[in-house]
Amino acid sequence: MSQILDYDNLNMLKDVIGDDLKAILKSFNEITPQLIGQLAQAINQQNAPEVRHHAHTLKGSAANVGAIELPALCYELENMGQAGELKGAEAIFSQIQTSYANLASAVNDYINTEL
Repeated sequence: MSQILDYDNLNMLKDVIGDDLKAILKSFNEITPQLIGQLAQAINQQNAPEVRHHAHTLKGSAANVGAIELPALCYELENMGQAGELKGAEAIFSQIQTSYANLASAVNDYINTEL
């Protein structure tokens, strides 16, 4: 399995922002399911501008917490939304759901063991 989190980046953030990192990571895990739900709804409605918007938002927040795989998947959906072509979006969305589930677990483990 590929690496889910950039632990070097997280440890650097921990050194820079200290205890606030725990709140940031918890917030990420609380907010992300809502973003994924909005993305699912946009895909179901074939609303390309909304797919682009939600994928872009999710890409940024995932990258900010050191996610490795999720931002790249979101980038694919963002580009599809930008192009107005959502064929295959459901398959990428399924990968996003799996990637986030793995990421959420890794983030929780990091919070519980490193912070």
